[in-house]
Amino acid sequence: MSKHNINTKEYWEHRFASKDWEENKGRWQTKSFAKGFIKYLKVPSDFSGTLVDFGCALGDAMLVYKGRFPNAKLIGVDISNNAIKICREKYSEIATFIQSEHSNVPESDVIIASNVFEHLSDDLDVAKILLSKCRSLFIIVPYKECPLHPEHVNTYDEHYFSSLGEYDYKIFPWAGRTLYGILTLWYVYFKNIIRFLLGRKPYHRPMQIMFSFVNHASKEASAK
Repeated sequence: MSKHNINTKEYWEHRFASKDWEENKGRWQTKSFAKGFIKYLKVPSDFSGTLVDFGCALGDAMLVYKGRFPNAKLIGVDISNNAIKICREKYSEIATFIQSEHSNVPESDVIIASNVFEHLSDDLDVAKILLSKCRSLFIIVPYKECPLHPEHVNTYDEHYFSSLGEYDYKIFPWAGRTLYGILTLWYVYFKNIIRFLLGRKPYHRPMQIMFSFVNHASKEASAK
């Protein structure tokens, strides 16, 4: 039986409108994730095409993308109207923001979905649609997450997207050497002491996996 998915549009509208996201360090988390994976992106620093951040939340990864790809056109997409309103108020000078479902994501060169897919019941279908709208798709998610966070409905290993064809992947420690990451590791280690005393299996260090897809049809069309 599949896990009940609480990640409705209404749920996220409430989280962003109530400031719950900010109070629980969501902004910090978004930026930390981007800092952690950006060095693994197969995108040159002089990239001047269009980069879409799918599921951009309050847009805090845009500062990281702008620093890495100063010539890129940045677009943030999120399902939440409240999130997009806040994005526009804070980051409109460096990026464009669109409230949209995955089916209406604009055509682009690169799409990045950082820590979004674990919230989606239809993640494979969403991946197919996003890949059809870009040349390169990067999906970053928790690796072999156990136990699942209450908002998460999927757990990912190296083979999860095998039905979509060829892709590369990179596994790496999540959140980098930030205070957020250090506190998370401390939490895991502390919990493992308790689990050891209770004779239970330990939690593993939180890791991320980045899946890299190339839309060969798009590249061939642009070459003609």
